[in-house]
Amino acid sequence: MKEVRQGAGAGPELAARSHAERIVGRDARAHEDLARGAEIIPPDLVEWLLSHPFTGFELVARARIGAHHIFKTKFVGPTTLVVQARWVADPDGSWRIHDAEVTRTEGGPVGGPRPAHRPGEV
Repeated sequence: MKEVRQGAGAGPELAARSHAERIVGRDARAHEDLARGAEIIPPDLVEWLLSHPFTGFELVARARIGAHHIFKTKFVGPTTLVVQARWVADPDGSWRIHDAEVTRTEGGPVGGPRPAHRPGEV
């Protein structure tokens, strides 16, 4: 795993990496990374991720829009998923996921999470 760069983006990147490590380690504390009222699509995404044996992860994309940091995390295993999550700092400085969705799925069981389709998208 790569070392986190120091600087302005180290906080959210460290939070995103720590969250992914909890998912891969099947650590239920991953739920603590969600902000109250977070919009997660599908709603049981974290439970689904925690119930599957991922062998690793990779942060494959990152964007910053003001105080919001968006990360795409690729979880690798028998099913490979890419999850996009928007991280925002709480007033106390801790980083939380405010929304997340599956953007790509490869392999896996029928009925597993699939990318969200929004009205008007092609």
